[in-house]
Amino acid sequence: MESRERRSHRGAAQLSRYRHLTFAAWHQLWRHRTRSLLMMTCAALGVAGSIAAVNYAAGGRQQVVEQVARLGTNVIVVSALQDRGSGGRSRSGSIATTLREADYRALRREIPSIARSSALVSAGLRLKAAGLSKVSPVVGCEPDFFRIKHWAVAEGEPFDDAQLRRAARVVLLGATVAKDLYGAESPLGERLFINRVPFEVIGVLAERGQGLDATNEDAQVYVPLSAAMRRLLNVDHYNALVFEVGEFTALPRTVREITQLLRDRHRTGTFRPDDFSVLNQQELGNTRLAASSRLGFFVRWIGLSALLVAGVGVLAMAWITVRDRTREIGTRRALGATARDVFYQFAFEAMVLAVAGAACGLALGWSLSRIVAARTGLPFVFDTGNAALAFTVAIVINLAFVSWPARRAARLDPIVALRHA
Repeated sequence: MESRERRSHRGAAQLSRYRHLTFAAWHQLWRHRTRSLLMMTCAALGVAGSIAAVNYAAGGRQQVVEQVARLGTNVIVVSALQDRGSGGRSRSGSIATTLREADYRALRREIPSIARSSALVSAGLRLKAAGLSKVSPVVGCEPDFFRIKHWAVAEGEPFDDAQLRRAARVVLLGATVAKDLYGAESPLGERLFINRVPFEVIGVLAERGQGLDATNEDAQVYVPLSAAMRRLLNVDHYNALVFEVGEFTALPRTVREITQLLRDRHRTGTFRPDDFSVLNQQELGNTRLAASSRLGFFVRWIGLSALLVAGVGVLAMAWITVRDRTREIGTRRALGATARDVFYQFAFEAMVLAVAGAACGLALGWSLSRIVAARTGLPFVFDTGNAALAFTVAIVINLAFVSWPARRAARLDPIVALRHA
């Protein structure tokens, strides 16, 4: 019975001692507010930098995923290349004319897995409207082009097959072009001159952003394929062909069939390089995702480095604190404070600042991620799992770093401390 009371009394005394040490630690933190603020800033910047960097990489990956989902994974793009099989090396800047209407008809006729298709021609031409002028890419396409790309019209309506057949002078504007030329006013029914040829604006496409091929589709205008070829460019070849395959499983076979048919028609193969390229969006998306994953790997290392640098800053400030408080440590040890008491107080002070700084870093990291996403045009992504991991790692690193100067403070000999203070 007596031993139990003695243990209870000892526990109460120890609890009272730690309560007194905690109060003394808070008093020191408030007394040296500038130093405390600097330690919190070190921890906050490390966590915020790590979170913002990883969220930047996650935003890039999310953008690629959205682009692939928006365009579809069962899309094949055939692009014209320079014919290098005759006449040696092509001159720089020469126009590729290797995709013809006969090729397009043969592909649609002989490959049954193709569900939709559109030939494309494009060139940078001057636009004039409402007293303003600018050079913008003009794309000639077929009505199925917008269905393949799952691209809605925000205002007005798209052109149809009848307008395509009669080469109607109608135009669809990308969202950026519409804002640049007409501002907040509706451009429907307005006249737009493309290389001095008048076109009627019949619609404005929904805002879309940058595509997988780094093209800003909102900065382009779209006209019927026949109007572009006859009225604007006077050409009889295509820049590219876009195909949508009915089933995703048929995509690899369709790519092989398109490649073989064009090789047979263009007489290319073993001894003559292809004058076209065939690329499906899934491959392009996978390539971009792989690059994004590699970027994410390096960014995580950068984030860890930021946490380590912040931890070193906390270590330096804690070390300076121990050095500046040598007299206090010696006095307390001479009055009966144990090494454990000194270690507890210094570790508690440093950890309070580290935890508070890391918590501030979470809020700062959210704000920085918002700013970076807005400045780079990437979707805003805040990975809560990564934020929790960065917070935890920061606490562990700071605990490991501050334990060193706290242990040094606890091991100071009181006589030596008072003598050198």
